[in-house]
Amino acid sequence: MLNHLKIGIVGCGHLGQAIAQSLIVSGLNKQNLLISYRDNPRTYEKLNAQGLTSCLLTNQEIFQKADIILITLRPQDITQLRNLAVSEKALVVSCMAGVSTELLYQITGIHTYRMMFSGPDTIVSETGVAAMYPEQEQLKTLLRCMNLTYIKTNTESNLDIFTAGVCMPAAILKTENPIQQQVAIEKIGSEYPLLSELYSWAVTVLPCFQNQIDKEEYVARMITNGGITEAIINSLMAGDSLDIALRKGIKRTQDISKSIQHTITDRMQGISD
Repeated sequence: MLNHLKIGIVGCGHLGQAIAQSLIVSGLNKQNLLISYRDNPRTYEKLNAQGLTSCLLTNQEIFQKADIILITLRPQDITQLRNLAVSEKALVVSCMAGVSTELLYQITGIHTYRMMFSGPDTIVSETGVAAMYPEQEQLKTLLRCMNLTYIKTNTESNLDIFTAGVCMPAAILKTENPIQQQVAIEKIGSEYPLLSELYSWAVTVLPCFQNQIDKEEYVARMITNGGITEAIINSLMAGDSLDIALRKGIKRTQDISKSIQHTITDRMQGISD
């Protein structure tokens, strides 16, 4: 499948680079990979180190030439894609948390799929999971080519649950007690079955550590300031059980989503004015 298609990655930061690396390892020829980035010199250095600078194009060129377009921009930057002409054959996929398909259509005028991934490290190591809404068979085949496990989500709102759930490896490392973990997952899993499925995934992808310091450093690398993992870990450190911490992670996901949507809406109004 891979080399019958041109695959574009718009905004090739950490996630985009992990996807690009995975696709190439899976057999995609570089001439079929089209990527763009935000002119950050450090990003260029990383792309150059991976031999990907020959794949660089503008966003407009990607929208015209690619068969599958994966948008891995920061959500706040999605307004850059306003008024870009897209090829009729292209399948456009947003990999951005917090931006609904409805808002994507308002911005781009394109019917867009959404696909969310676990962390870049799990994509590169082929231990990752991904979810999409709505389902699309060609995208499911793409995930299989990347050796990623597809997690079914029945509604778009479940992508928020998925986004919190893929923070589970760091949360498990902080709780440590398997019995308490299982009790918490059974409790929250009755309301959010998706979290039970992601817990089963998370316990299989935990790295082995030589010592406690290495483990703490790993958890710290998973945390971004104001992010979902931070909300979950802070809750656990305050003495909450895993189910309560995950609920706070879900709420943080929803709060971030609302904030992003307000920011984008305000920018669009500013552009219109």
